[in-house]
Amino acid sequence: MKRLFPLALIFSLGLMACDQGGGNHTLAQNPEDQPDTTRVAVPVDYSLGRAMNKRLGKGINLGNSWDSKGNSLDCSWGNCIEDDDFAVIKATGFNSVRLPVRWQFDSDYSTHTVDAERLAGVKEDIKLALAQGLAVIVNFHHYDELNDACGNYVTNPQAFIDEKMHFLSLWNQVSKEMEEFPDSMVVLEIINEPTCKFANLVAEFELDAYKVIRANAPGKTIMFEAYQAAKFGELGMLELPEDGNIIYTGHYYEPYTYSHQGHSYNCRGDEVYDVTAAADFRKYVALAQKLYPDVNGGHVPMNMSEFGISGGGDFANTSKCNNTYNTLPSAKMKARWAKEVIKIVEDYDISWQYWGFTKVGGFEAYSRNDDSWYEGFPAAFGL
Repeated sequence: MKRLFPLALIFSLGLMACDQGGGNHTLAQNPEDQPDTTRVAVPVDYSLGRAMNKRLGKGINLGNSWDSKGNSLDCSWGNCIEDDDFAVIKATGFNSVRLPVRWQFDSDYSTHTVDAERLAGVKEDIKLALAQGLAVIVNFHHYDELNDACGNYVTNPQAFIDEKMHFLSLWNQVSKEMEEFPDSMVVLEIINEPTCKFANLVAEFELDAYKVIRANAPGKTIMFEAYQAAKFGELGMLELPEDGNIIYTGHYYEPYTYSHQGHSYNCRGDEVYDVTAAADFRKYVALAQKLYPDVNGGHVPMNMSEFGISGGGDFANTSKCNNTYNTLPSAKMKARWAKEVIKIVEDYDISWQYWGFTKVGGFEAYSRNDDSWYEGFPAAFGL
C-alpha cells in the first residue's frame, strides 16, 4: 500500500528551491495543454554546464546492468558490471561513463527510500570510475511506473501524484548521497526517456525533480531530457530553469528502420543503411540557440547520451526478425554509422555516450566473451 505524503512534505519536496528559476510549479489542471513554446528566450551564462559537457566528451553506457529488473541488482539480466571494465574503458580513451539505474525497482514505498544494497553498489561503481579519471552520469532509468501513471493521468490523477512524490523522494535521497563525489566529475540526469504522452506533465515533474536535486546538490550539473523518449527536437516542450549548470541531453537512433532491426523493425541488414544526422542536428542546434541562448554566444550545452545500431555482437542471431528478411546490420556498417554521427555532433561540441559497452541487445561495441572490441570499434569512436 502506497502511503500518501503529508502536505508539508509535498510542499518541501515539490516546491523547494524555487529561487533557482522556473517559479512555483503546480500540477496542471488539463494534462493535454501544451507547454508555452512562445516564451521569450532569456540568455544564460552556461559556462559551468559547458565545462562539464566538455569533460564528459566521449563516453559509453554501462547498460542492462543497474537498470535491469530483478533481484540480482546489476546482474539481473546477466550483464554484471565488472571492476576491470572501468580500466578497459579508460585505456581505450573514453572520458566518461553513463550508469543507468532503476532506483525504484526495489525501493520501499512505505518509507520512500532506495534499496541500501543497490545504493551501495552504484556508489562503488562510481568510485571505480572516478579512480580511473572517468566522469560519471547517474540517472533514473526505466521508470515505467511514473511514465505509466503520467499517461493515465486523466482517468487516475492520484496515481500520478503518488508516483511523482515517490520519484521526488528517491531523488531527494540519491542527490544527497551523490554529494560525496566531486561536482566536477558526477552529473545527475533527471530521468531517462520520459514516454508519457502529456508533455506538460513531463515538463512539470522534471522541473520539480530539478528543484529537489539542486537544493541538495548546489554544485552538480543536472541533465534534462525531452518527452517522446528523449527526442532532441522536443526541446520546446521542456521548461528549463535559468541555471547555467545544466545540460540538455537526447537520444539518437535515426532512422529507426535501420537502427532497431530485429527489435521494432524488419531485418533488412545494410540494405536500408542511412544517416540523417547532418540535417537532424542542424535543426536541433538551431532550436537550442533560439530557445536557450548563452550570454557568451551559442546555446544550452547539449549531450547525446544514447545512440547506436542493433546488429552483430551478442545479438547476431535473427530469431527476433519478423519478416522474410534474415539479415541484421553488419558490424562494419554499424561502426560506420557511429563514426559518421559522432563526426557531426562533435562539430557542434555535443558530448556523447554510446549505447552501449557490452550485452545490450546487439547495440554493444565490446564482446564480453572475447574481451575485445567488435569490428570497426573503437576506431569508430575516434579512439
